[in-house]
Amino acid sequence: MSFVIENGPATAELLEIAKVELRETPEVRTAAIEELRQKLQAASDLYFPDDDEFLLIFLRPTHFYVDSALKLMRNAAEFKKTHQNVIGNVMPSDLRNEILNYNLVTVLTNRDQKGRRIVIIRMGEVWDPKAVHEDKIFGILHTMQKLAVMEPATQINGVVVIYDFEGLGMKQVNGISTGGTKRLLTFIQEAAPVRMKAIHFVKEPMLFNMLFAMMKPFIKEKLKNRMLFHGNDMKKLHKHIDVDCLPMNYGGSMPQLSYGSKEWYPEMERHSDFIQKFNSGGFKQ
Repeated sequence: MSFVIENGPATAELLEIAKVELRETPEVRTAAIEELRQKLQAASDLYFPDDDEFLLIFLRPTHFYVDSALKLMRNAAEFKKTHQNVIGNVMPSDLRNEILNYNLVTVLTNRDQKGRRIVIIRMGEVWDPKAVHEDKIFGILHTMQKLAVMEPATQINGVVVIYDFEGLGMKQVNGISTGGTKRLLTFIQEAAPVRMKAIHFVKEPMLFNMLFAMMKPFIKEKLKNRMLFHGNDMKKLHKHIDVDCLPMNYGGSMPQLSYGSKEWYPEMERHSDFIQKFNSGGFKQ
């Protein structure tokens, strides 16, 4: 089964979830879109596309509080300015080699039992930091979130991430910098218009404690409560993600995962226009 971006209109079922969890009703949505558009146009230093669909990307994760959505846009602009050398105007073609040849990041074609996207990131022995720098891994994740926010189901239900540290060694630990760790956590907590519902750490050896000690100072309480550590006990993971939604690699009932990124990379290329559109946002030059 190939990976497909589901960017059609939100279903009635999704809109019902959005009403309960995000305060979204037709009236709230219409008023918030118009107010955010006006405030964005009035912001002399800020530019983002202001069509309805694009503004929804920032309104849904902020529960339709317009000032919060504008702040998220400003945070995203600040983050882009700070990390211009890594994420600037990165396009899928810039990451093609790292995505297709190293299989470090993948998105399952199915969602979990709550309709959330499942992203798997492998940072253990399969990762050679000399071949794929941590900046490139971040570039992949940053570009992937632009695809994720195209999907109403992902805007509303959010994302869960599985970090797989099987076989983690000093080579990998040394490949992760304090700056790179801070960048990732700042992005997740302040600058990404994505509902990050949970981060699951699996197959992490004792050496992982060194990495987590590096991460700890940058983790805020809200994200800390969404970080779960399972080691090799997949039954603990299954309490959060149903067995039927996971591949055999994680004790699931779905087929063994090949980790080939070839399933989802074509969707990156297919939606390059949207990625370019997203890249246009930020502080005015």
